[in-house]
Amino acid sequence: MSDHSIDILLSVNAEALHKDQKNPLNYIDFTDNQPSDHYDDPRDKSTFDSIADPNTLVSWRARDTSNMGHLALITNIEFQNVPEGFFSKPPYDVGDGSWVAVLGNNTTDHNLEAKYTITFDSGYRGDPLYVIDPKLQIRKN
Repeated sequence: MSDHSIDILLSVNAEALHKDQKNPLNYIDFTDNQPSDHYDDPRDKSTFDSIADPNTLVSWRARDTSNMGHLALITNIEFQNVPEGFFSKPPYDVGDGSWVAVLGNNTTDHNLEAKYTITFDSGYRGDPLYVIDPKLQIRKN
């Protein structure tokens, strides 16, 4: 396994999101601990792209940035059409609203890419669950 894990953080402003539920992408932000990772299109929050080495531990967590004590949680992570061998251990909930997965090995001559859906609860009581569709890649060897 790689000696450097990827830690993906979904920041949610629960107070602002509650007041404008029709535009959830305006009140969330993705970051990770890889300085080279970014949005493919800075105007579209669903284009966040994390790029990891093969056999890397990936973790996801959410946090509320409104400083009002809301408990933002990721309730589901679902990958569709995942390339064969993309995971050696697929994403699972570790019990506190955080998720982890272990990536597989990439034996191709290009980055392996998978789009996925994160479902999250902003932590604002009574609000619906929200979804966003970022990407995850495994670097070629």
